[in-house]
Amino acid sequence: MEIIAYETLAGVCGGMRWEDLPPSQNVEDRRHLSRRDSMRVRSRPVPPSPPEPRFPGDLASQLGLDDLKRRRRW
Repeated sequence: MEIIAYETLAGVCGGMRWEDLPPSQNVEDRRHLSRRDSMRVRSRPVPPSPPEPRFPGDLASQLGLDDLKRRRRW
């Protein structure tokens, strides 16, 4: 590993070339919006995740969540 001197590091300019990277398909482009307008935009709905497999004695049953659902208190 090479140790870089502070003087060398201070003289570095440039960065990553973004032009060659393909734009992401799962991120909304809000560059043309102001900060306030960007916060007001509703995001696209996310599809629901598949149900988790349940096992006897899992954490939810240990916490009593199944009992709460059965008694309709949750």
